[in-house]
Amino acid sequence: MVATTYEYQSLKPDSHEIRVLQIHPTWRRFSTIKCSLVIVNLDELGNDSLPFSFYEALSYTWGDPTGKVEIKLDGRPFEVTRNLAAALRRLRAKRGFRFLWVDAVCINQADEQERNSQVALMGLIYRRAEQVLIWLGQEADGSRKAMKLIDSISDIGVEESDIEASLLNDAHYARWQDVVRLFDRSYWRRVWVRQEVALAKGIVVLCGDYMMSWDALIEAAVFLNEHATDFEPIVAELTRYSSGYGDAIGMDILREMILKDNEIPLEDVVLHLRQCECTDQRDKVYGALGLVGPKSHVPIDYGLDKVTIYTKAAIAAIESSGSLNIICACQDPARSSGLSSWVPNLEVDWIARKLRRTENLDSLGSAGGFAAPKFSFHCWDEGAFTLKARGVIVDVVSEICSEFDHSDTIFDVMEEWRTLAMKTLSTLRPPPSAEEMRSHFWRTITTNEELRGLEASDSFIAQAASHIVKSSSDAIPPIDLRYEPSSFNERFRADAMNRRFYATKKGYIGLGPSDAKTGDHVVVLLGSALPVILREEGDHHVLVGETYTHGIMRGEIASDLSDGSLRTVDFAIH
Repeated sequence: MVATTYEYQSLKPDSHEIRVLQIHPTWRRFSTIKCSLVIVNLDELGNDSLPFSFYEALSYTWGDPTGKVEIKLDGRPFEVTRNLAAALRRLRAKRGFRFLWVDAVCINQADEQERNSQVALMGLIYRRAEQVLIWLGQEADGSRKAMKLIDSISDIGVEESDIEASLLNDAHYARWQDVVRLFDRSYWRRVWVRQEVALAKGIVVLCGDYMMSWDALIEAAVFLNEHATDFEPIVAELTRYSSGYGDAIGMDILREMILKDNEIPLEDVVLHLRQCECTDQRDKVYGALGLVGPKSHVPIDYGLDKVTIYTKAAIAAIESSGSLNIICACQDPARSSGLSSWVPNLEVDWIARKLRRTENLDSLGSAGGFAAPKFSFHCWDEGAFTLKARGVIVDVVSEICSEFDHSDTIFDVMEEWRTLAMKTLSTLRPPPSAEEMRSHFWRTITTNEELRGLEASDSFIAQAASHIVKSSSDAIPPIDLRYEPSSFNERFRADAMNRRFYATKKGYIGLGPSDAKTGDHVVVLLGSALPVILREEGDHHVLVGETYTHGIMRGEIASDLSDGSLRTVDFAIH
């Protein structure tokens, strides 16, 4: 956002000074938007000398940068996007001024130094605001009907059974399509809105002229999440993006954690923001900083490139948490982005779904997580850092199967994986029983995890039997996952997609990254909850990615270290 002829009055450096937008009132809805900027110090809010007793903060998306609307700012022309202009027109009062903090206007976007300092204050700005106003945009695509339907879900006079019946009623199909379109708006995918919502004292949601509470919207989002089996088919007909209501729930969870004064690890927020959208990819780090504790220090500097910022964020996440878990999000051993292989590339989406999420890492990720980590960082080239970490080489990948990358190949790929599993497990001494081999294989291809994020129970694993192709005497019978739905089938498709099944020289089997090759090392790094695949390249290693390797997921390697049967190695990972 660039001012045309407007000249900003400078803010005092190293202070809590900000500008607040004073929106002038009018009775004429479509008259020119007139505003002024007031400089205030956040530490002096409530001072009688200020022209207002409180301010509100706007949470919105900038919108199309090419479609501009001219407003008057302190009597001079200033261009804003159409979406922001619509928000200001909706929010200005008929009588009296309204005071609003809006990033695109209140920050001099052309002044990099000011931008750095003001972005660093954004967490405080949203905490101090009286309330946050979420602007979803103007009324369109049935949004008013959607807002009314969403609002009705939380109405104490409406029975949940009636809402459930409506969701299944073909006559009401168009109403729920309107809800899909509302949650498909770009707002839900943006980076900065996570922080803006999570830090708010209170929240109001606006779309066109309709207004509702944040609590009502979250109740509706939870309802849709609980009835996803019925709602997702409606979503799939309109858009491939289906998690707008899930994003809202995620924001509310962050908000609850902030309200309880819980410190959120930098790693968790950064990896969440990886899937979000932003104009400047560096904001996937900067947009996280207002939500994390002071231990996770990453200086805000828009003069730095993405490689430097992502590297600083990875180092800060490791040092503040004392664990190496963030490296499990790396999926680029070729280092095509210019990043070191142990630094997650936040600019691209996941190749394969992350094996363990925050909510189940403590219970399902203890490969090396209980051992005291030892790590350090060393610059070996301009902007490139080596991670030196201590760990154990568990084994070497000896055979590897085709990647599961499409539903059409699921039966053939499963047959290849099953054959390698039987061949490998039959060499173990003492040989496992047929029942043990089946359990071993089926737990591996689902990473031993149920859909709810719990460790897979025997009854969950037993679901595989319902997919068995008849008349087979093999220890691990063939299963066909092409047609019949089950939670076992769903978990396999989620975790195995874009991964390869492999075997090691000592008889381990595992599910690894699509880039894994024979000769790669299966390694447990001390302080990392999951095993990883490392590839030796001359005097160093590169990180290929995280892996599920059955038999080393519960701290078995750390136990062997204590009795001296295994020794540690110091890895230099580029």
